Amino acid sequence: MREIFFMILFAVCLASVSSAQDEFASQTNRSAMKKTPPSISKDGKVTFTLAAPKAIEVLLGGDWLTERLPMAKDDQGNWTLSVQLPPRIYSYHFVVDGVKMIDPSNTQLKLGRLDIASSIEVPGTPPMLWEMRDVPHGDITTITYNSTVAGDQRRVTIYTPPGYKPDQAGKLPVLYLLHGNGEIESSWVQYGRANLIADNLLAEGRMKPMIIVMPKGHTYKPGQTPALGVPVEIAFKASVFKDDLFETIIPLVEKRFSVKTDQPNRAIMGLSMGGAQSFKIGLGNLDRFSHVGLFSAGGNSSPEVLASLTADPKAANEKLKLLWIGCGRLDRRFAGVEKLHDELTKAGIVHTYKPTDGAHVWLNWRDYLAETLPLLFQQSDNLN
Repeated sequence: MREIFFMILFAVCLASVSSAQDEFASQTNRSAMKKTPPSISKDGKVTFTLAAPKAIEVLLGGDWLTERLPMAKDDQGNWTLSVQLPPRIYSYHFVVDGVKMIDPSNTQLKLGRLDIASSIEVPGTPPMLWEMRDVPHGDITTITYNSTVAGDQRRVTIYTPPGYKPDQAGKLPVLYLLHGNGEIESSWVQYGRANLIADNLLAEGRMKPMIIVMPKGHTYKPGQTPALGVPVEIAFKASVFKDDLFETIIPLVEKRFSVKTDQPNRAIMGLSMGGAQSFKIGLGNLDRFSHVGLFSAGGNSSPEVLASLTADPKAANEKLKLLWIGCGRLDRRFAGVEKLHDELTKAGIVHTYKPTDGAHVWLNWRDYLAETLPLLFQQSDNLN
């Protein structure tokens, strides 16, 4: 509930800022203001528009940009900017005279624990993996449970593939897919489109059917929740997510769903903070996890796990079916991820390393998920 409260409060604050900037309430008939959501041409040109007649400067910020771009004002008080964008899902915002705000003309939002942004989809031809296609679709289930370690009620989002039945005889492997700092348990579905990516890959015969479990990663003991906005390193050290995963979430999943429970059929992957959690929990417990994916996350948060891993590379390689690491070259964590890759290579730990373009953004993380899902559980067909 706390996250929902802050989302509502943040949205109200943004609305107030927008009104104050242009004095909409006192000087303009709000109902007469032209609402102009972003327009997308067939060639992928996106035109952003904001009605702000009293503003002096308006900038456009986005997750594909390294710096904000100035918008142009016409004689009607409309600020516009057109940019060419390849097919992707993008988040963006406006900065009106120094104040950040969402697009009041766009109902598509990227929701998070710490921030809210506007969102736009540039479709592809043919449709991209993250787009809704005419294929069989799996189900999304939200389960509310009592966390004994956090002392609260929390939710876990679970994807089951098309045709799955709770009483089916064929048990499925499980992927625990973790979000980043500032995100929520539904982020991988709401903005990452993990369910659509899985649906489309399954329809193409490119991945194994599996259960995907997406839990809430911000987990702390009662009375020890870090304040919003504290450095992720502090929040990470205070986290008891591992205990919540082992003591409550995994038992809940294995009781309520028809899943395999052995190490070869259990994977853990995540982005940013979730990648750090995957590193510590997955690589630190190779008796439980055989597949580990690190999206924009290095090993600096758990040096003891890295030391243990590299001390016995033969044992690690025997247990690991997949260790996949990806990071954008513009990501602030790229140097740390490259260092991890070098240390694993030197120690002889078998892994896949993929440096890509871009920064610390969902534009990369969707692609990483689309690339790694087909690699999971390929060697576990005959295992129970």
